[in-house]
Amino acid sequence: MIWSKSRFQHSFEILPHVLKEAAPVLLPLSALIWGLEFYVSWLNKARFEDPYGSSMALIVLFGLLGVILQSLVAVFWLLFVAASTERHRKNGIGPRPLIFVVKNFHQCLIESIRALISTGIYSLFLLLPGLVRWVQLIFTSFVVAFDPSYQLGKKDALKESRRLVRGVFWPLLFFLVLQTLAPMALEETAKNSTIFTGLALYAASWVVTLYFTIYITLTFFARWSFKTKEA
Repeated sequence: MIWSKSRFQHSFEILPHVLKEAAPVLLPLSALIWGLEFYVSWLNKARFEDPYGSSMALIVLFGLLGVILQSLVAVFWLLFVAASTERHRKNGIGPRPLIFVVKNFHQCLIESIRALISTGIYSLFLLLPGLVRWVQLIFTSFVVAFDPSYQLGKKDALKESRRLVRGVFWPLLFFLVLQTLAPMALEETAKNSTIFTGLALYAASWVVTLYFTIYITLTFFARWSFKTKEA
């Protein structure tokens, strides 16, 4: 079950604890990405106003740098928040998030690239198959980090993610769309606001993303436990 009142409540209970651990590490990384996005946006605007004033190569360079950095931070963010969520779900038992990230980052990055390539191949045909593939592979990093069978080489992360999504595709799709659009709407509003309102909206977007990551982590554990018992 994707939509669970008790899981929403549990996520709210865990949020302050995860926020305390995550903010000193993840906020600077998020600020760096926001800064790069703002700089690229400013370069594009400057080039539009004065085609000879800004180098297209500079725009492409910083745009590409932003995409690469955002991909790396996304894996780091997911692992850190998932580890913190798991620790507080177990009342403080488990490795510290930073140690957990160092241990699992390399393999999660490899599997995330596999998932990205698979989604990209499906997207070459039509947008809809790519969207379906994205949802099916949403649990890939969680499988890598938390499933002992994967760590023993007995499971493929992409296949296991598809197995966990089977039967809950549509509610999960709706949840992921909400998870994507809610912070995006806050950030877009922030771009057209005063500096203090903009900072407040970016902070709100950050907390909303954190909350959704906690919720999807708890959802993974619920699905993983259910499918393990079913097998």
